[in-house]
Amino acid sequence: MVNPLRLALIGFGRMGGNHARVLAGVAEVEVSAVVDTRPEARRAAAEQVPGAAVYAAVDELAESGGVDGWLIASSTPSHPALVRAALQAGVHVLCEKPLALDPQEGARLGAEAEAAGRVLQVGFWRRFSPPWVAMRRLLEEGAIGRPLMLRLAQWDQDPPPAEFCDPAVSGGLAVDCGVHEFDLAEWLTGERIARVYGRHLPVVEAAVGASGDVDNLVAVLELASGAVATVDLTRNARFAEDVRTEVLGSEGAVLVEMFPTGRTRLGDRDGLRTVPGSEVAAADAAGVAAQAQAFAAAVAGADVELPGAAASNRAVAVAAAVEESARTGRPVAVPSPDA
Repeated sequence: MVNPLRLALIGFGRMGGNHARVLAGVAEVEVSAVVDTRPEARRAAAEQVPGAAVYAAVDELAESGGVDGWLIASSTPSHPALVRAALQAGVHVLCEKPLALDPQEGARLGAEAEAAGRVLQVGFWRRFSPPWVAMRRLLEEGAIGRPLMLRLAQWDQDPPPAEFCDPAVSGGLAVDCGVHEFDLAEWLTGERIARVYGRHLPVVEAAVGASGDVDNLVAVLELASGAVATVDLTRNARFAEDVRTEVLGSEGAVLVEMFPTGRTRLGDRDGLRTVPGSEVAAADAAGVAAQAQAFAAAVAGADVELPGAAASNRAVAVAAAVEESARTGRPVAVPSPDA
């Protein structure tokens, strides 16, 4: 039996704790260390990840060694420095999205990882979750003909703390939530987003508005082929955490939903039916588990398609264009990756 990939989990907040819970059931990886500057987080880690070494600083982790990769789940502004620290320690990196709020900084990190010969993967977990994997396969097989219209929705049940909503911390709604949808639009279709139109809706939670962010946003994305994607994001759905992706083609539709259970449905002249193998009770947990398995496989030398620095930078660039459009009221072109 192959030994599991030894991971250090950097940051034991909401996302870090979620990773720890999911990865406890993944045989390919082992969370063998946790780092967090907060004493209460370290106490929680010691209880929830038995057997893992717990550190207050990444310097302590780097000195101790004994891990193969770092899973970075700390606040977004800390990502670049931590990625660099991991590369300097000679380990591979799985970093929560986005890699950096500045695409140029993200590009530098990607180049540094490549030069060091280390895997640098960004946590776009939907690419690995069974419902979206099935959707992409159907699109590639031409099951619904030519894609014409996409709808991508992320509805969070309630807003996070206002201090997190601060765009300087999270990047704001367009980055914190939107990058998943912007990445999906290009990953599912294989096309580039050429132009966007964004609009902020009236603020619902005053504390979110006071932070400088919004809690509802709508965007229209024009793809290079002429297909159009709409994106709707909210932090006040109230009933659940709900994510949906719908693609209408010339010969039918493919629909993905996460609530109340994850599944993919195919609609064509034979009716609407659930796609075998796409159903999963918790699509988010399944995606987090599968992306970690893909990371472990890549570290072991397998040829695995992973979202890296370029994918993160692209999604952040689209988010910036959406925000610019929302501020100005005008459509905004998205720069080419080579621009």
